Amino acid sequence: MGECGFHTVMGAPTHWAAALMIGLLIMKSSARKRHLIAIVAEEVGTLGNRQAIQGSTVMNVLAEQYTPMCLRAVILPEEGFPKVISVNSWSTDTGLANTNDIFPDQMANFYGIKLLGSAVQYRPLVDYEIVEGSRVVIPKPSIDTNILDAIAYKLNFTFDIVMPADGEWGVLKDDGHWTGVMGDIEFGRANFSLCLAMMHERTNSLDPTMMYMMEALTFITAKSPPIPPWQKLITPFQLKVWVCVVVSVCGGVLLYHAFYQIQATISSRLLDSHAFMRILASFLSQSICNYLWLSAGRVFLGFWFLFVFLVTTHYKTSLTSTLAVPFIPPPLDTLQQLLGSNLKYGVNQVKGSQHQLFSTSHIPLYQRLWRDMQFYDDENSMHMVVEGTFSYINYRIFLILKMLMHNSNPRRKTDLYVATEEFFPTGSAWFLPKGAPYLKNFNAVMWRCVEAGLINKWLYDLYAVYVKEYQDQKSSQEQEDTPVEKDTRLVVFTLNHLQGAFFFFFLGHGCGLLLLFMELLLAPHTSLP
Repeated sequence: MGECGFHTVMGAPTHWAAALMIGLLIMKSSARKRHLIAIVAEEVGTLGNRQAIQGSTVMNVLAEQYTPMCLRAVILPEEGFPKVISVNSWSTDTGLANTNDIFPDQMANFYGIKLLGSAVQYRPLVDYEIVEGSRVVIPKPSIDTNILDAIAYKLNFTFDIVMPADGEWGVLKDDGHWTGVMGDIEFGRANFSLCLAMMHERTNSLDPTMMYMMEALTFITAKSPPIPPWQKLITPFQLKVWVCVVVSVCGGVLLYHAFYQIQATISSRLLDSHAFMRILASFLSQSICNYLWLSAGRVFLGFWFLFVFLVTTHYKTSLTSTLAVPFIPPPLDTLQQLLGSNLKYGVNQVKGSQHQLFSTSHIPLYQRLWRDMQFYDDENSMHMVVEGTFSYINYRIFLILKMLMHNSNPRRKTDLYVATEEFFPTGSAWFLPKGAPYLKNFNAVMWRCVEAGLINKWLYDLYAVYVKEYQDQKSSQEQEDTPVEKDTRLVVFTLNHLQGAFFFFFLGHGCGLLLLFMELLLAPHTSLP
């Protein structure tokens, strides 16, 4: 355990000030002690690295020596040469006198060594400035870099952050190895990763730290815009209601025409168009000029007027409320709704946990989503979301930041909406090589950051920084064109509100001209009643 820790963090040089526990030695005489010191000094002096200690015959000698006299340890002190010192004593009367730490934490001090961390830019967790022609980046304020600064200060090391060679988070290949950030850690190109989603497949290959932030996948869409004003005339009723009304009018026209034709003494032949116009007039609160005096006709008209009264009353009240309070279609909140909508959807083209989830899942819903999944970068994805043609699937913490940036003007409501449904709940963690002895040291500092509430504080601070940065990047023209909320307590109707009425006006004229043309063509000699 001690040798492994020294090799991973300290490196091999023996002149570094590091206490290396090799074993427990029970010794009988000082002659044996001097013999062991000579062996260690000779082999370390010859090889000058950790292999001298690992392959030293001292290991075998220590394993053979066991007598209950005193407890000792072989270390490498600052002087640069090995020696044996007493750390504790034991006797049959008092037992072990535990006055010193037999197994000191050798990862408590990294002695200024430089470590490499691998990460993909992912605000607000990881943010950095790319250096052209280099994988090494310049860290910028973010949650993970703040945590890393605290760990580096506590454990006394420096660090560089590098981008993965392929630019990916990392997915599992068919040969059992990883790409991206995961591959950097697996193949020793970096000592640790920054934020990665906790997944079972990843824990099989690398050791994760504690999860310092819980998050889940969801999706973002553009808020549904208000319906066009001309559609407000038909939105009070559903399509099925309109179909029933049309069928009822057609049936009423036929019955009215039949009853009227029976009463031949009232007038001459009744045209079909006249029967239609008289039935339709009842919907517009107009009287019928020629009534039916037969009992059957009167019963028909009585119930017809009652039907018209109920339908028109419901329509008028619904239309009034629609005009007073604009109707906005409800946003999409579930994956089932997203799948049934006409929106395209996708995830980030940088392969990571989302790609791993949808491509390998056996859940039917995820498999159906995967078949039509599209892949774009963050910028293009959000641009299509704002246009209202795309839904972007990502982690909630990231999507909320994007929504706040588009909602940077506090006087304007955002045009984006983050769904309430969450799926694939997980957490952010760092991943280290299997068996890394400094895992518990990283966890200790990370837990202190979580316990002190620093993660949430940094998150809200970064939200403000990113929103301010977004505002500064906007041109003055864009800021002037940003719509603001207006006082809607007093509504003055404009042509935009009444375009539906004019639409039906021209539609009615067109239908009237068409019917006139048909009557002149089909019955040019028909006498009017």
